[in-house]
Amino acid sequence: MNEPGEPSPHHVTQKPRKRTDATVSDFTLMVKVPRRPEAGRVFTAPEDAEAHQYAAAAGGAVVPLPLPPPNGYTVGPNGHLIPQPAATCAGMADLSEPIDDAAH
Repeated sequence: MNEPGEPSPHHVTQKPRKRTDATVSDFTLMVKVPRRPEAGRVFTAPEDAEAHQYAAAAGGAVVPLPLPPPNGYTVGPNGHLIPQPAATCAGMADLSEPIDDAAH
C-alpha cells in the first residue's frame, strides 16, 4: 500500500501545459505511446524537437497531424467527417441530386 502523498500506480496526474494562445489547429504533431493512452501528448511545429525527445523518453512515436479520415469517410467543406457516398452499382441511377417526387 502507498503512503499518504505517494502517487498510486493507478492514478495519473497531468499538469497543464503553459500554452495560452494555442488552438487545436496549431497542433501538428502527436506522440502516441503504445498501451498508455494517458501518456499521449500533442505539440506545435516549433515544439518538434521536444516532441521527439518526449517520444524517445516515453517509448512512443511521433505522428504528424492532422490524421487522415478513417476508411469510408471524407472531410466536408466545414472540416467535419462525412460518410463517403456509396458506390453506384450497375443499373442504378448516378444522380448528383435527389429526385423530387412532386415533379413526377
